[in-house]
Amino acid sequence: MNRRAQAATRSADDATDASEVPRLKDMLGLSMRRVAFASTDLLAERLAAHDCTPTRLTALLVIAEKPGLKLVELANTLGIARSGAVVLVDELELRGQVKRRPMPGDRRAHSLIATAKGLKALGPLCGVAAECDRQSFGALNQRDHQSLLRLLEKLAA
Repeated sequence: MNRRAQAATRSADDATDASEVPRLKDMLGLSMRRVAFASTDLLAERLAAHDCTPTRLTALLVIAEKPGLKLVELANTLGIARSGAVVLVDELELRGQVKRRPMPGDRRAHSLIATAKGLKALGPLCGVAAECDRQSFGALNQRDHQSLLRLLEKLAA
């Protein structure tokens, strides 16, 4: 077989019928990833002006919502390794936004609480996050917005 015929055969073998290729819009996880990247990038950009990151904000919110949370519980809630949660809490503690307190009955463990400074910081930071949500999810009406939040909470559980 000559080179031209071999090349034509390879091209035919490489070609795939477009009807066999799944469509991105039908892939829930990948679609969620695209939306998450876009909205998180916007949030990261806006939070940077406040010397904060989406991960730090999320951790501070979780700690504020659940005072007395253990470090391992924070890591599980955020879906990160315990070592990553240690670094995160160290950062928040250096900023004066979180305190570790000894856990009654377990000398090895500490509970986490948001400080007054941390709680005060949440107001403006959550305002930034709310504005980013309006920009990122403005195509949704209030009912769709609430439905999406319920569905995401269901999936996160």
